Amino acid sequence: MTWMVVAILNTAMAQTAYICHGYSYDTYSIADIGDMTFNTKGDTVTIAGTEFEVADIDSITFEEPQFPQVTIVYNGTTATVTIPSEMTGVKCTSGTSSHVVITSTNTTTEYLYTLSGTSTNGSFTLNGSYKLSVMLAGLTLTSGKGAAIDIQCGKRMDLLLKEGTTNTLTDYAGGDQKGAFYTKGHLEIKGGGTLNVTGKCKHAICAKEYLEIKASAGTINVLGAVGDGIHCGRAEKGSEHNYFQMNGGNVNISGCESDCIDSDDYGCVKIKGGTLNLNVSGVDASGITCDSIYNQTGGTIILNVTGQEAKGIRCAYAANFKGGTVKGTLSGNGTRGIRGKKETKLTAKVKNGGAITLSGATIDLTVSGNYYSTSQCVGIYTDTTLTQTSGDITITVTNTAATDIVAATDNWTGGTRNGVAK
Repeated sequence: MTWMVVAILNTAMAQTAYICHGYSYDTYSIADIGDMTFNTKGDTVTIAGTEFEVADIDSITFEEPQFPQVTIVYNGTTATVTIPSEMTGVKCTSGTSSHVVITSTNTTTEYLYTLSGTSTNGSFTLNGSYKLSVMLAGLTLTSGKGAAIDIQCGKRMDLLLKEGTTNTLTDYAGGDQKGAFYTKGHLEIKGGGTLNVTGKCKHAICAKEYLEIKASAGTINVLGAVGDGIHCGRAEKGSEHNYFQMNGGNVNISGCESDCIDSDDYGCVKIKGGTLNLNVSGVDASGITCDSIYNQTGGTIILNVTGQEAKGIRCAYAANFKGGTVKGTLSGNGTRGIRGKKETKLTAKVKNGGAITLSGATIDLTVSGNYYSTSQCVGIYTDTTLTQTSGDITITVTNTAATDIVAATDNWTGGTRNGVAK
Protein backbone atom coordinates (compact mmCIF):
# COMPACT_ATOMS: atom_id res chain seq x y z
CA MET A 1 0.00 0.00 0.00
CA THR A 2 1.23 3.49 -0.78
CA TRP A 3 0.09 6.85 0.44
CA MET A 4 0.02 10.07 -1.48
CA VAL A 5 0.96 13.68 -0.94
CA VAL A 6 -0.46 16.04 -3.54
CA ALA A 7 1.94 18.80 -4.54
CA ILE A 8 -0.05 22.04 -4.57
CA LEU A 9 2.01 24.26 -6.84
CA ASN A 10 1.31 27.65 -8.37
CA THR A 11 2.60 27.25 -11.91
CA ALA A 12 1.95 30.89 -12.62
CA MET A 13 4.64 31.82 -10.07
CA ALA A 14 7.20 29.11 -10.80
CA GLN A 15 7.79 26.63 -13.62
CA THR A 16 10.62 24.59 -12.10
CA ALA A 17 11.01 22.67 -8.85
CA TYR A 18 14.47 22.05 -7.36
CA ILE A 19 15.01 18.90 -5.27
CA CYS A 20 18.04 19.77 -3.13
CA HIS A 21 20.59 17.37 -1.66
CA GLY A 22 23.98 18.40 -0.34
CA TYR A 23 25.40 21.14 -2.56
CA SER A 24 23.49 19.86 -5.55
CA TYR A 25 19.93 19.56 -6.85
CA ASP A 26 17.64 17.93 -9.41
CA THR A 27 15.35 20.03 -11.58
CA TYR A 28 11.82 19.10 -12.66
CA SER A 29 9.13 20.88 -14.58
CA ILE A 30 6.23 21.50 -12.21
CA ALA A 31 3.86 20.24 -14.89
CA ASP A 32 5.59 16.84 -14.74
CA ILE A 33 5.60 16.38 -10.96
CA GLY A 34 1.91 15.77 -10.17
CA ASP A 35 1.51 13.61 -7.05
CA MET A 36 4.49 12.56 -4.95
CA THR A 37 4.20 8.91 -3.90
CA PHE A 38 5.82 7.58 -0.72
CA ASN A 39 6.42 3.91 0.02
CA THR A 40 4.75 2.24 3.01
CA LYS A 41 7.72 2.95 5.29
CA GLY A 42 7.88 6.58 4.22
CA ASP A 43 11.61 6.37 3.54
CA THR A 44 11.43 6.79 -0.24
CA VAL A 45 9.40 9.17 -2.39
CA THR A 46 8.79 9.05 -6.15
CA ILE A 47 8.79 12.42 -7.88
CA ALA A 48 8.08 12.57 -11.63
CA GLY A 49 9.00 8.90 -11.98
CA THR A 50 12.28 9.15 -10.02
CA GLU A 51 12.66 7.51 -6.62
CA PHE A 52 14.52 9.43 -3.91
CA GLU A 53 15.62 8.45 -0.43
CA VAL A 54 13.75 10.85 1.84
CA ALA A 55 16.84 11.20 4.04
CA ASP A 56 18.79 12.48 1.04
CA ILE A 57 16.42 15.40 0.34
CA ASP A 58 17.30 18.59 2.19
CA SER A 59 14.55 20.76 0.69
CA ILE A 60 12.26 21.35 -2.29
CA THR A 61 12.30 24.94 -3.59
CA PHE A 62 10.97 26.85 -6.59
CA GLU A 63 13.89 29.23 -7.04
CA GLU A 64 17.29 28.04 -8.21
CA PRO A 65 19.37 27.30 -5.09
CA GLN A 66 22.64 29.13 -4.58
CA PHE A 67 25.21 26.68 -3.19
CA PRO A 68 28.95 26.97 -2.67
CA GLN A 69 30.49 25.34 -5.74
CA VAL A 70 33.80 24.84 -7.43
CA THR A 71 33.78 26.73 -10.73
CA ILE A 72 36.08 25.96 -13.65
CA VAL A 73 36.03 28.39 -16.56
CA TYR A 74 38.04 27.38 -19.66
CA ASN A 75 39.59 29.95 -21.95
CA GLY A 76 41.80 28.45 -24.66
CA THR A 77 44.96 27.00 -23.09
CA THR A 78 44.14 28.17 -19.56
CA ALA A 79 41.41 27.59 -17.00
CA THR A 80 40.37 29.57 -13.95
CA VAL A 81 39.51 27.38 -10.96
CA THR A 82 37.68 28.90 -7.97
CA ILE A 83 37.27 26.86 -4.79
CA PRO A 84 35.23 28.43 -1.93
CA SER A 85 36.92 28.24 1.46
CA GLU A 86 34.01 26.33 3.01
CA MET A 87 34.50 23.47 0.56
CA THR A 88 37.20 21.73 2.57
CA GLY A 89 39.41 18.97 1.22
CA VAL A 90 39.30 20.16 -2.40
CA LYS A 91 42.55 21.05 -4.17
CA CYS A 92 43.49 21.91 -7.74
CA THR A 93 46.89 20.45 -8.62
CA SER A 94 47.11 21.68 -12.22
CA GLY A 95 47.52 25.43 -11.70
CA THR A 96 46.05 27.43 -14.57
CA SER A 97 46.50 24.66 -17.15
CA SER A 98 43.53 23.86 -19.38
CA HIS A 99 43.97 20.21 -18.30
CA VAL A 100 42.36 20.68 -14.88
CA VAL A 101 43.03 18.09 -12.17
CA ILE A 102 41.09 18.28 -8.88
CA THR A 103 41.64 16.04 -5.84
CA SER A 104 38.98 15.84 -3.13
CA THR A 105 39.37 14.17 0.28
CA ASN A 106 35.80 15.14 1.24
CA THR A 107 33.69 12.20 2.47
CA THR A 108 30.66 13.95 3.99
CA THR A 109 29.12 16.45 1.56
CA GLU A 110 28.00 16.14 -2.05
CA TYR A 111 29.93 18.94 -3.73
CA LEU A 112 29.01 20.64 -7.00
CA TYR A 113 31.55 21.41 -9.74
CA THR A 114 30.42 23.78 -12.51
CA LEU A 115 32.26 23.77 -15.86
CA SER A 116 31.94 26.38 -18.60
CA GLY A 117 33.95 28.03 -21.35
CA THR A 118 35.93 26.67 -24.30
CA SER A 119 39.21 24.86 -24.86
CA THR A 120 40.45 23.00 -27.92
CA ASN A 121 43.10 21.28 -25.78
CA GLY A 122 41.65 20.83 -22.32
CA SER A 123 40.17 18.29 -19.91
CA PHE A 124 38.69 17.86 -16.43
CA THR A 125 39.82 15.08 -14.07
CA LEU A 126 38.48 14.60 -10.55
CA ASN A 127 40.01 12.17 -8.06
CA GLY A 128 38.05 11.42 -4.91
CA SER A 129 36.02 8.84 -3.00
CA TYR A 130 32.62 10.47 -2.41
CA LYS A 131 29.53 11.16 -4.53
CA LEU A 132 29.43 14.47 -6.36
CA SER A 133 27.71 16.53 -9.04
CA VAL A 134 29.18 18.09 -12.17
CA MET A 135 27.20 20.79 -13.96
CA LEU A 136 27.92 21.64 -17.59
CA ALA A 137 26.93 25.25 -18.10
CA GLY A 138 27.97 26.07 -21.65
CA LEU A 139 31.14 23.99 -22.06
CA THR A 140 33.05 23.12 -25.23
CA LEU A 141 35.97 20.85 -24.41
CA THR A 142 38.26 18.92 -26.72
CA SER A 143 40.99 16.93 -25.01
CA GLY A 144 44.50 16.70 -26.40
CA LYS A 145 45.65 13.76 -24.26
CA GLY A 146 42.78 11.61 -22.98
CA ALA A 147 39.14 11.86 -21.87
CA ALA A 148 37.48 15.26 -21.97
CA ILE A 149 35.96 14.52 -18.53
CA ASP A 150 37.25 11.76 -16.24
CA ILE A 151 35.59 11.25 -12.82
CA GLN A 152 37.47 8.83 -10.56
CA CYS A 153 35.21 8.79 -7.48
CA GLY A 154 33.79 5.26 -7.72
CA LYS A 155 30.46 6.51 -6.34
CA ARG A 156 27.20 7.95 -7.65
CA MET A 157 27.87 10.97 -9.86
CA ASP A 158 25.23 13.41 -11.14
CA LEU A 159 25.85 15.03 -14.50
CA LEU A 160 23.71 18.18 -14.65
CA LEU A 161 23.03 19.79 -18.03
CA LYS A 162 22.15 23.39 -17.22
CA GLU A 163 18.89 24.50 -18.76
CA GLY A 164 19.36 26.53 -21.94
CA THR A 165 23.01 25.55 -22.52
CA THR A 166 24.72 23.48 -25.19
CA ASN A 167 27.76 21.44 -24.13
CA THR A 168 30.20 19.61 -26.40
CA LEU A 169 32.82 17.02 -25.43
CA THR A 170 35.44 15.34 -27.65
CA ASP A 171 38.31 13.13 -26.48
CA TYR A 172 41.80 12.46 -27.86
CA ALA A 173 42.06 9.84 -30.60
CA GLY A 174 45.54 8.71 -29.57
CA GLY A 175 44.81 8.03 -25.90
CA ASP A 176 43.93 4.87 -23.97
CA GLN A 177 40.80 6.19 -22.20
CA LYS A 178 37.49 4.35 -22.22
CA GLY A 179 35.35 7.32 -23.20
CA ALA A 180 35.17 11.00 -24.03
CA PHE A 181 33.12 11.24 -20.84
CA TYR A 182 34.09 8.59 -18.28
CA THR A 183 33.13 7.92 -14.69
CA LYS A 184 34.43 5.09 -12.54
CA GLY A 185 31.15 4.90 -10.61
CA HIS A 186 27.40 5.26 -11.20
CA LEU A 187 26.27 7.97 -13.61
CA GLU A 188 22.94 9.82 -13.47
CA ILE A 189 22.26 12.40 -16.20
CA LYS A 190 19.69 15.13 -15.59
CA GLY A 191 18.90 18.75 -16.41
CA GLY A 192 17.27 20.29 -19.49
CA GLY A 193 20.37 21.34 -21.44
CA THR A 194 21.98 19.71 -24.47
CA LEU A 195 25.07 17.47 -24.51
CA ASN A 196 27.00 16.57 -27.68
CA VAL A 197 29.67 13.87 -27.35
CA THR A 198 32.15 12.30 -29.77
CA GLY A 199 34.34 9.33 -28.81
CA LYS A 200 37.47 9.31 -30.97
CA CYS A 201 39.36 6.69 -28.95
CA LYS A 202 36.70 4.22 -27.77
CA HIS A 203 33.24 4.97 -26.34
CA ALA A 204 31.51 8.36 -26.29
CA ILE A 205 29.94 8.07 -22.79
CA CYS A 206 31.17 5.35 -20.44
CA ALA A 207 30.27 4.49 -16.84
CA LYS A 208 31.92 1.61 -15.02
CA GLU A 209 28.65 0.80 -13.24
CA TYR A 210 25.00 1.73 -13.86
CA LEU A 211 23.88 4.67 -16.00
CA GLU A 212 20.52 6.43 -15.70
CA ILE A 213 19.04 9.16 -17.86
CA LYS A 214 16.55 10.89 -15.59
CA ALA A 215 13.09 12.20 -16.46
CA SER A 216 14.40 15.78 -16.26
CA ALA A 217 17.10 15.22 -18.90
CA GLY A 218 17.15 17.35 -22.04
CA THR A 219 18.91 16.18 -25.20
CA ILE A 220 21.97 13.94 -25.54
CA ASN A 221 23.56 13.63 -28.98
CA VAL A 222 26.27 11.04 -29.58
CA LEU A 223 27.81 12.22 -32.84
CA GLY A 224 30.17 9.29 -33.30
CA ALA A 225 32.30 6.71 -31.48
CA VAL A 226 35.05 4.25 -32.31
CA GLY A 227 33.35 1.91 -29.83
CA ASP A 228 29.88 2.23 -28.26
CA GLY A 229 27.84 5.41 -28.08
CA ILE A 230 26.86 4.72 -24.45
CA HIS A 231 28.60 1.95 -22.51
CA CYS A 232 27.89 1.00 -18.92
CA GLY A 233 29.13 -1.38 -16.30
CA ARG A 234 29.36 -4.96 -15.41
CA ALA A 235 27.39 -6.94 -12.88
CA GLU A 236 27.43 -10.37 -11.32
CA LYS A 237 25.32 -13.01 -13.01
CA GLY A 238 21.66 -12.69 -12.04
CA SER A 239 22.09 -9.18 -10.60
CA GLU A 240 20.09 -6.16 -11.75
CA HIS A 241 22.30 -3.71 -9.85
CA ASN A 242 24.13 -2.62 -12.99
CA TYR A 243 22.02 -1.41 -15.85
CA PHE A 244 21.18 1.23 -18.43
CA GLN A 245 17.94 3.01 -17.55
CA MET A 246 16.07 5.63 -19.56
CA ASN A 247 13.37 7.60 -17.71
CA GLY A 248 13.03 10.61 -20.04
CA GLY A 249 14.79 13.05 -22.30
CA ASN A 250 15.88 12.63 -25.90
CA VAL A 251 18.92 10.57 -26.92
CA ASN A 252 20.18 10.54 -30.51
CA ILE A 253 23.06 8.22 -31.41
CA SER A 254 24.77 7.79 -34.77
CA GLY A 255 28.18 7.14 -36.29
CA CYS A 256 29.24 4.36 -33.88
CA GLU A 257 31.47 1.54 -35.07
CA SER A 258 30.04 -0.73 -32.38
CA ASP A 259 26.74 -0.61 -30.42
CA CYS A 260 24.70 2.52 -29.82
CA ILE A 261 23.98 1.40 -26.22
CA ASP A 262 25.73 -1.52 -24.50
CA SER A 263 24.84 -2.60 -20.96
CA ASP A 264 27.92 -4.75 -20.57
CA ASP A 265 28.33 -8.33 -19.38
CA TYR A 266 25.34 -9.16 -17.13
CA GLY A 267 23.90 -5.64 -17.24
CA CYS A 268 20.17 -5.04 -17.70
CA VAL A 269 18.28 -2.46 -19.77
CA LYS A 270 15.21 -0.61 -18.46
CA ILE A 271 13.32 1.72 -20.81
CA LYS A 272 10.65 3.68 -18.89
CA GLY A 273 10.28 6.91 -20.85
CA GLY A 274 11.86 9.39 -23.24
CA THR A 275 12.88 8.92 -26.86
CA LEU A 276 15.85 6.97 -28.21
CA ASN A 277 16.74 7.59 -31.85
CA LEU A 278 19.37 4.99 -32.77
CA ASN A 279 21.18 4.72 -36.10
CA VAL A 280 22.94 1.35 -36.29
CA SER A 281 25.56 1.37 -39.03
CA GLY A 282 28.38 -0.83 -37.68
CA VAL A 283 28.90 -4.42 -38.88
CA ASP A 284 27.21 -6.84 -36.40
CA ALA A 285 26.46 -3.83 -34.17
CA SER A 286 23.28 -3.27 -32.14
CA GLY A 287 21.07 -0.35 -31.27
CA ILE A 288 20.67 -1.73 -27.75
CA THR A 289 22.44 -4.82 -26.44
CA CYS A 290 22.40 -6.59 -23.07
CA ASP A 291 23.25 -10.08 -21.87
CA SER A 292 20.70 -10.03 -19.07
CA ILE A 293 17.09 -8.77 -18.92
CA TYR A 294 15.60 -6.11 -21.24
CA ASN A 295 12.44 -4.46 -19.88
CA GLN A 296 10.48 -1.76 -21.68
CA THR A 297 7.46 -0.23 -19.96
CA GLY A 298 7.32 3.13 -21.76
CA GLY A 299 9.18 5.50 -24.03
CA THR A 300 9.80 5.44 -27.77
CA ILE A 301 12.67 3.71 -29.53
CA ILE A 302 13.33 4.59 -33.18
CA LEU A 303 15.73 2.23 -34.98
CA ASN A 304 17.45 2.74 -38.32
CA VAL A 305 19.46 -0.44 -38.90
CA THR A 306 21.74 -0.32 -41.93
CA GLY A 307 24.85 -2.21 -40.80
CA GLN A 308 25.57 -5.66 -42.19
CA GLU A 309 24.15 -8.34 -39.81
CA ALA A 310 23.30 -5.56 -37.33
CA LYS A 311 20.48 -5.77 -34.78
CA GLY A 312 18.07 -3.17 -33.48
CA ILE A 313 17.63 -4.68 -30.01
CA ARG A 314 19.70 -7.71 -29.01
CA CYS A 315 19.18 -9.66 -25.80
CA ALA A 316 20.81 -12.90 -24.67
CA TYR A 317 18.53 -13.72 -21.71
CA ALA A 318 15.00 -12.30 -21.95
CA ALA A 319 13.31 -9.28 -23.55
CA ASN A 320 10.01 -8.03 -22.11
CA PHE A 321 7.98 -5.41 -23.98
CA LYS A 322 5.30 -4.28 -21.52
CA GLY A 323 4.67 -0.77 -22.83
CA GLY A 324 6.01 1.99 -25.01
CA THR A 325 6.79 1.89 -28.72
CA VAL A 326 9.50 0.43 -30.94
CA LYS A 327 9.66 1.71 -34.53
CA GLY A 328 12.31 0.40 -36.87
CA THR A 329 13.57 0.37 -40.44
CA LEU A 330 15.82 -2.56 -41.36
CA SER A 331 17.66 -2.11 -44.65
CA GLY A 332 21.03 -3.72 -43.96
CA ASN A 333 21.75 -7.21 -45.30
CA GLY A 334 21.19 -9.92 -42.70
CA THR A 335 19.82 -7.46 -40.14
CA ARG A 336 17.31 -8.24 -37.36
CA GLY A 337 14.97 -5.79 -35.66
CA ILE A 338 14.59 -7.56 -32.29
CA ARG A 339 16.88 -10.53 -31.61
CA GLY A 340 16.68 -13.05 -28.77
CA LYS A 341 19.68 -15.37 -28.95
CA LYS A 342 20.03 -18.73 -27.21
CA GLU A 343 23.67 -19.27 -26.30
CA THR A 344 24.78 -22.85 -25.64
CA LYS A 345 28.58 -22.56 -25.65
CA LEU A 346 30.32 -23.28 -22.38
CA THR A 347 32.07 -19.91 -22.64
CA ALA A 348 28.81 -17.96 -23.04
CA LYS A 349 28.04 -15.43 -20.31
CA VAL A 350 24.32 -16.31 -20.35
CA LYS A 351 23.14 -19.72 -21.56
CA ASN A 352 19.81 -20.95 -22.92
CA GLY A 353 18.09 -17.55 -22.95
CA GLY A 354 16.58 -15.61 -25.82
CA ALA A 355 12.85 -15.50 -24.98
CA ILE A 356 10.86 -12.46 -26.20
CA THR A 357 7.56 -11.46 -24.54
CA LEU A 358 5.10 -8.79 -25.69
CA SER A 359 2.40 -7.77 -23.19
CA GLY A 360 1.32 -4.24 -24.03
CA ALA A 361 3.88 -2.48 -26.24
CA THR A 362 3.59 -1.40 -29.88
CA ILE A 363 6.18 -2.72 -32.34
CA ASP A 364 6.23 -1.37 -35.90
CA LEU A 365 9.01 -2.56 -38.22
CA THR A 366 9.73 -2.15 -41.93
CA VAL A 367 12.00 -4.88 -43.28
CA SER A 368 13.73 -4.51 -46.65
CA GLY A 369 17.26 -5.96 -46.33
CA ASN A 370 18.66 -8.87 -48.35
CA TYR A 371 20.47 -11.98 -47.14
CA TYR A 372 24.06 -11.72 -46.01
CA SER A 373 25.54 -15.17 -46.60
CA THR A 374 23.01 -17.38 -44.77
CA SER A 375 21.70 -14.58 -42.51
CA GLN A 376 18.21 -13.44 -43.48
CA CYS A 377 16.81 -9.98 -42.76
CA VAL A 378 14.10 -10.58 -40.10
CA GLY A 379 11.79 -8.30 -38.12
CA ILE A 380 11.63 -10.38 -34.90
CA TYR A 381 13.91 -13.40 -34.45
CA THR A 382 14.27 -15.68 -31.44
CA ASP A 383 15.94 -19.06 -31.09
CA THR A 384 13.44 -19.97 -28.37
CA THR A 385 9.96 -18.58 -27.60
CA LEU A 386 8.03 -15.52 -28.75
CA THR A 387 5.02 -14.88 -26.49
CA GLN A 388 2.39 -12.24 -27.24
CA THR A 389 -0.49 -11.77 -24.79
CA SER A 390 -1.39 -8.18 -25.71
CA GLY A 391 0.02 -5.20 -27.60
CA ASP A 392 0.45 -4.68 -31.32
CA ILE A 393 2.96 -5.97 -33.86
CA THR A 394 3.11 -4.52 -37.37
CA ILE A 395 5.81 -5.76 -39.73
CA THR A 396 5.98 -4.52 -43.32
CA VAL A 397 8.21 -6.69 -45.52
CA THR A 398 9.19 -5.08 -48.83
CA ASN A 399 11.76 -7.59 -50.07
CA THR A 400 11.07 -11.23 -50.90
CA ALA A 401 14.45 -12.16 -49.38
CA ALA A 402 13.30 -10.81 -45.98
CA THR A 403 10.69 -12.10 -43.53
CA ASP A 404 8.64 -10.95 -40.56
CA ILE A 405 9.00 -13.40 -37.62
CA VAL A 406 11.23 -16.38 -36.93
CA ALA A 407 10.69 -18.22 -33.62
CA ALA A 408 11.24 -21.77 -32.45
CA THR A 409 7.91 -21.48 -30.61
CA ASP A 410 5.32 -18.77 -31.25
CA ASN A 411 2.70 -18.36 -28.49
CA TRP A 412 0.24 -15.74 -29.74
CA THR A 413 -2.76 -15.55 -27.39
CA GLY A 414 -3.68 -11.87 -27.48
CA GLY A 415 -3.01 -8.51 -29.08
CA THR A 416 -2.89 -7.79 -32.78
CA ARG A 417 -0.54 -8.57 -35.66
CA ASN A 418 -0.51 -6.78 -38.98
CA GLY A 419 1.41 -7.83 -42.07
CA VAL A 420 2.59 -11.02 -40.36
CA ALA A 421 2.16 -14.31 -42.19
CA LYS A 422 0.04 -16.76 -40.19
